[in-house]
Amino acid sequence: MTNFPETMDQIINAADKPRSVYLYPGQLIVTGDVSLVSTILGSCVAVCLWDPKTMIAGINHYLLPTNPLRGHADPRYGNTAIEQLIDQMVSQGAATSRLAAKVVGGASVMTAFSARRSIGEQNVEVAREFLSRFAIPIVAEQAGGQRGRKLLFHTGNGCAYSKEI
Repeated sequence: MTNFPETMDQIINAADKPRSVYLYPGQLIVTGDVSLVSTILGSCVAVCLWDPKTMIAGINHYLLPTNPLRGHADPRYGNTAIEQLIDQMVSQGAATSRLAAKVVGGASVMTAFSARRSIGEQNVEVAREFLSRFAIPIVAEQAGGQRGRKLLFHTGNGCAYSKEI
């Protein structure tokens, strides 16, 4: 499934000068302000959410699929990072019924060392499961493969651009 612009320029309107923000692993951002969020993903996954009515956007960057310490809300893990992202967006006025998701990352960067499903594959599966649980459609996905990606997410219009690196 793809639905990503061909070039970075297609997500940035010349009249719109967004501030640049780098999203580190284990972080998430929820905002109604216009920003251009960038991050680098290997086996990690970023879930980008957008509510077109309220223009509230959110993005996370998680490293591992599930938190082994149940009850500890750590955004380094997909199961808690996605829940926190949705909760924070709803608390700022977004509605889950209007959210659209884009999922990026989950590369199998070290396939030679893995006899079973890679961490990247597991990370993508967690995103799909949680978004399905909340009935949030995935409108675009660039996941898997063996190479990392650079992701740019424009919080002012919900557009995302991803490029293999």
